[in-house]
Amino acid sequence: MKPNKVKVSIIVPVYNVEKYLSRCMGSLMNQTLKDIEIILVDDGSPDSCPKRCDDFAVQDSRIKVIHKLNGGLGFARNSGLEIASGEFVAFVDSDDYVDLKMYDTLYNQAKELNLDTLFCGFNNVDNKNNVHPVLEVKALKVFDSQNEIQNFLLDMIGTEPDYAVDRKYQMSVWHAIYSRNCIENKGIQFCSEKEFISEDIIFHIDYLQKVNKIGIIPDPMYYYCDNINTASLSTGFRNDRFERYVTLYNEICSRLLLTEADTRAKRMLIGYTRSLLFLLNDYNMTFVQKIKIISSISSNSIWNDIHIQYDYRKLPFYQKIIFILIKKRYNKLLLILTKIKKIYRI
Repeated sequence: MKPNKVKVSIIVPVYNVEKYLSRCMGSLMNQTLKDIEIILVDDGSPDSCPKRCDDFAVQDSRIKVIHKLNGGLGFARNSGLEIASGEFVAFVDSDDYVDLKMYDTLYNQAKELNLDTLFCGFNNVDNKNNVHPVLEVKALKVFDSQNEIQNFLLDMIGTEPDYAVDRKYQMSVWHAIYSRNCIENKGIQFCSEKEFISEDIIFHIDYLQKVNKIGIIPDPMYYYCDNINTASLSTGFRNDRFERYVTLYNEICSRLLLTEADTRAKRMLIGYTRSLLFLLNDYNMTFVQKIKIISSISSNSIWNDIHIQYDYRKLPFYQKIIFILIKKRYNKLLLILTKIKKIYRI
């Protein structure tokens, strides 16, 4: 039996990204790790991407192309997983790009340490192409017990009330490699982002509870291009966004039957809601329209439960103030305060 020559299968869902696809593919095709396969999943893209995917496959025999009807990011990744053959799998968003040594570094270190998964740092790239590195650890950290991996997962969902930021580790799947055997043997799949606003954290809940050893390194090797592709799901405002956050919160609590998971999910919901209030300031809506949206958020009964069950008094000062204003339904003050903070960055 011949050994598997493909070390990493890189799955790239493609939808309406003709402006960015060449940049992404250049960073993948020129990886220093040569034993890879690149699986392009054309998710019914309406632009020139389907043809460009086929053109890339002609250029490089390591590239496979799947054409499918549009079903969303999660299902596109599942289609890629169905034909992946690598020891590890990785996921890249097609409007982002990666360091040329990313998969060489991750694969070799994962093999050396016998890891099921290895995460790395990443870079946020703003709309002026300024790069802002995010290093979640200062040096390599390995988690090799169920308790340690569970705590890592909890820190990915949300932090404890008195922690300065809402989470310690980015929940997105794009800055890691994952054991394909574990994914296949345990039947792990992505859900649809139409069902849950973050399909990545659901994937991590299912996956990280099934592995034995994971690690994270500080090296920022993934380039996440925030707010560059205006068609991206992550940048569009939707009136049902808060309700979808609540749905995600409930799903996390039902999948992780732990008191601590409920606490961390509450911190996540508070943080997501605060970010949503900031997001409102960027949209061309009237003051009345914005207040109507905030009113629908603050009137949700979930805030009564959080007020009773969550130790919000330990939150950092500004976050605590925002929570109290939501609970008391001071909607106009909420909008004004978030706008002032956004303008003056206080």
